[in-house]
Amino acid sequence: MRRAHQLHLGWVLMLTVSGCAGYRGGWESAAYIGTMQAAPSAAAERAPASRERRPLTLPGLELEVSLDNRLRTYDVQVYLYVLPLSIDPRSVYANNSEPGKTRVYITVTPSTPDFVFRPELASLTVADQRFEGIAGFEFNRWDRDGRRVGEGGTWDHRPVGTEFALSEAGRKYHLSIDFATPDPSPESSDIAIDLSRALTSPHYPAVPLIRFMPVRWKEGYS
Repeated sequence: MRRAHQLHLGWVLMLTVSGCAGYRGGWESAAYIGTMQAAPSAAAERAPASRERRPLTLPGLELEVSLDNRLRTYDVQVYLYVLPLSIDPRSVYANNSEPGKTRVYITVTPSTPDFVFRPELASLTVADQRFEGIAGFEFNRWDRDGRRVGEGGTWDHRPVGTEFALSEAGRKYHLSIDFATPDPSPESSDIAIDLSRALTSPHYPAVPLIRFMPVRWKEGYS
């Protein structure tokens, strides 16, 4: 009896020490400018590499653009070195901000203080359908009066209205735009966003059309 009790405790300790780990993956959309042949190979893309893609470098600014349509198609959890725990084969849009809408996240680093963000002039194309921007936001830390603060406050997406001046050169502005359409499939190669009228400066050419290509992602966790 005592030996059985010791064996039981040994298994409990082994499970506790080994812990729970696993891996998950699926599809996401990667932004590029130009032709798809010039973009990174879809077969070669993997997270975390997908999260470390270089910004899109354009005259006067750098852009990082992503959709909230990252699709998880599998999720496997295991007790490390011991037993399988669970396998979840469901397809889930884990990052969707609001059902029925698509949010495009745009991190902008302007080199001059004269760029202006007009989210309602942006358009999202999915196959042969075109959607106009319905609202724009800035993600930052805010106090109770809605002012940006360096410490304290609350991190949140706040509306920017119809026009928002990017008046600090070299600063990263974490912006986003909502479109009234459900998340497009990340396995589609017919997705594009036009920011040519939504992100402008009197001293630089218009932002070219930004397209999205499907890439696979995979990551482990513990």
